[in-house]
Amino acid sequence: MELTLTPLEFARRTRRLHPHREAVVDRELRLTYEQFFDRCDRWSTALQGMGVEKGDRVAYIAPNTHAQLESFYAVPQLGAVLVPVNFRLTAEDFVYIVNHSGARVLCVHSDQLDAVDGVRDRMPGVERFVALEGARDGWEDYESLVAAASPDFERPEIAETDLLTINYTSGTTAR
Repeated sequence: MELTLTPLEFARRTRRLHPHREAVVDRELRLTYEQFFDRCDRWSTALQGMGVEKGDRVAYIAPNTHAQLESFYAVPQLGAVLVPVNFRLTAEDFVYIVNHSGARVLCVHSDQLDAVDGVRDRMPGVERFVALEGARDGWEDYESLVAAASPDFERPEIAETDLLTINYTSGTTAR
């Protein structure tokens, strides 16, 4: 038997072998592997409901939170491409990376909502803006989307050679 060796397979194995072990701690929030991967599956369903398909880019501007971690499984298991963006960058950098990557969905932590609101009109390819917390006018609420979604999403074929993520460096002197 031959299995595709991707981070998704490691996740499925961990979910199967250790469903009740604590997996995620984010301040007061504590999730077992089963709870964590259930949330990932629900977010995958929500993304598919937004029209995200294999090869589409989903960008995140967020620090290390449970929602950011969920992206590392929920996005790739759709065959979509994760674009994590360093939250310490400027709004101008956000514009460049989001546009250059071709992101259709942009997920943003509450600390960066103001910065993105100031430049969102310069991100014409972004179809959906999702607030990972602190949703307000013009933003969809991540937790509401996760809660409303089923864990049953359509699983595409994913190969070891499929693009998983686009990572931009932030310590360089040029684009």
